[in-house]
Amino acid sequence: MGWIDGDPLDVRIRAAFGADLNADPGTWVWTDLTPFWWPSDPIELEWGRQASATRPESSTCALTLRNSDGRFTPGHAASPYWPHVRTWTPVSVDVHLGDGAGWRNRHSGYVRSWSVTWPGRSGKLAVARIESVGVLGRLGRGSPPTRSPVNRTILAASDGLLAYWPCEDEADATGAASGIRGVAPMQADGTVKFAAGGVDISVGGTQRWGTKSLPLLADGGSLSGRAPAGTSSPVAWTLEAFWQTGNPVGEVVLLRWATPAGTFVRWDFVDDYNDVYGTYLVAYTASGSPTVVWSVPTRYVGPFTLRISAVQNGGSIDVKVMTSSRTIGSVTVTGTLGRIDTIALNPDQRVFESVGLDFVAGHLRVWDSATSPLTSSRVDAHPREQAHLRLARLCAEEGVALSVPTIPDEGATAMGVQPDGTPLDLYQQCEQVDLGIIYESGHGLAYLPRWSRYNAPPALEVDAADRQLGGHFTPAANDQQLRNHWTVTRIGGSSAVAADEDSITQRGLIPSSPRLNLASDNQLQHHANWRLWMYGQAGTRYRLTVPLHTHSGRALTADWVTCQPGSRVQVINAPDAATTDTIDQTLVHARETITGRRRWTVELATEPADRWDVATIDGPQRVAADGSTIAAVDTSALSLTLTSTAANGGWTTDPADFSMDLRIGGGERVTATAITGTGLTQTVTLSARGVNGVSRSWPDGTEVQVWAPAVAPL
Repeated sequence: MGWIDGDPLDVRIRAAFGADLNADPGTWVWTDLTPFWWPSDPIELEWGRQASATRPESSTCALTLRNSDGRFTPGHAASPYWPHVRTWTPVSVDVHLGDGAGWRNRHSGYVRSWSVTWPGRSGKLAVARIESVGVLGRLGRGSPPTRSPVNRTILAASDGLLAYWPCEDEADATGAASGIRGVAPMQADGTVKFAAGGVDISVGGTQRWGTKSLPLLADGGSLSGRAPAGTSSPVAWTLEAFWQTGNPVGEVVLLRWATPAGTFVRWDFVDDYNDVYGTYLVAYTASGSPTVVWSVPTRYVGPFTLRISAVQNGGSIDVKVMTSSRTIGSVTVTGTLGRIDTIALNPDQRVFESVGLDFVAGHLRVWDSATSPLTSSRVDAHPREQAHLRLARLCAEEGVALSVPTIPDEGATAMGVQPDGTPLDLYQQCEQVDLGIIYESGHGLAYLPRWSRYNAPPALEVDAADRQLGGHFTPAANDQQLRNHWTVTRIGGSSAVAADEDSITQRGLIPSSPRLNLASDNQLQHHANWRLWMYGQAGTRYRLTVPLHTHSGRALTADWVTCQPGSRVQVINAPDAATTDTIDQTLVHARETITGRRRWTVELATEPADRWDVATIDGPQRVAADGSTIAAVDTSALSLTLTSTAANGGWTTDPADFSMDLRIGGGERVTATAITGTGLTQTVTLSARGVNGVSRSWPDGTEVQVWAPAVAPL
């Protein structure tokens, strides 16, 4: 027995008091609050996004708990959960249908408020109304800074990071701020021109290396800072920096660091224009005696990630020099390795001429190990990265779990370079270029890519004839989403236009002009055309109410709990006044109301699903001659006189193409078994009229089209 058989609904409400929100949710300790549930007040759940929303929206949940002993009163010291009754406590609401599939999560979120009230006159009954939001609500708090790709990558791998100076400060800065709390900024000496070093890789600066502008040091500027002592055993350290030397003229100490407790108390990384060594690393003892640790007759001008590491190995020191992931030097010297104390860029404040590129350095960091966790530290802002892979990487950098289905290369969208941005802005940019959907899943996120939306099977089928619909059945056939003129611009690039001239004549100009972070101008026309197909027609949207607590509605529950934003929902045996027997929609927004253990109602907002039906090999899609019309027919006619335009020619007469379903006048579905005749006037033989429940007479000049047009996927 279970919910489908008429049993009460099994509900579970839990909270993770005192949870570390930065830890894996799988490690949280949950407390069952179900015994305190006040079922007289409904549990109200909302998820998805409103039809007018342009970015992902957080789910919400509201429910009531008995609070007579004050256990859910924030700050109440007598609470068994004190001091953890506070905002942003994780909560979870689940249901069990008794069908052997276990608990189904309906909401995972964070308490935004604990509202304590006394609904009775005596004051003895106290309740707490909890309002919760999903992970998007938590991520959307405050005003996070816009961070560069390199900055995000470094801070996401901060374990073992002793010091980090991004050097992305603005032009009037007087020092280089630290990227780690508790570490002092770098001191600026000489002529340091912040935000003046060129890191552009395209005309006009619309594309650059994955960093904000960095300080220019060639006019005699120096930056110096102090790193906290490490604890590695054996002693080890790694220095890393974004590097672009610009071929300085003369001999220049580019980087210097002190290790006062070691055999070598000072290390210099030197560029020699005279090619005595080219590039070399020299170490000095306390008496000033130099040892050339490593040298090459080559100059490494960058840009790349410069990485220098050292580790104690018995009585020797192993030293490695790398540019990005390539080792350019690996040597061993005798001595004892000391920990890094201070570090400086252009420590001698040399004024020098650069050839070609500016001398800029930034993102200077010190690791407490002989290796860096950034084994392939990118500096190029990830050009041509696929949208779903970028989204996964961005979420991983923020510690947000993300579920993404497998997508073949032909179904992925290549993006341009990653800009500076806040987490949610960068997530949305991935969603926009791919036309996918970001939504909440548990205490993490999930992504429904465009590729998975094509020809999706129905997730929920509601039978109107079986009384599975309830409340108001509300279609909305309006122009809210209609856009008949699209100008799609690639950020930093060109643009492309797609327009429906007939629609513009009939409805007026309704433009849209998205700016997309695409990898190439070659993608623009495809994106403009696809968006015109998606939103260039006034489709009918619906608001549906489904009571899951009725006898027939309970049969839908197991399917309902698998639905998510973007799921396909069909209403079969639709009411007679509907334009079709089957209403085919995708789910946009849902509101669930659970009252006690006996009533469960869902309200759905949807939009047309057929815009996602695309041509497949051996699929039902056909190509027809656009602009074709028929002569007048009555309700029972099983033959059509078809006239095509000279521009597009006649229809196929190949028997292999039949049977073929046609759409007459945008409303009636008929099945054709043959088309005969040559030229622009042909005869269509029908085997069935009103396949979709609509059958009527049609006047001269009514347009005819295949029921499932052969639409090529984006």
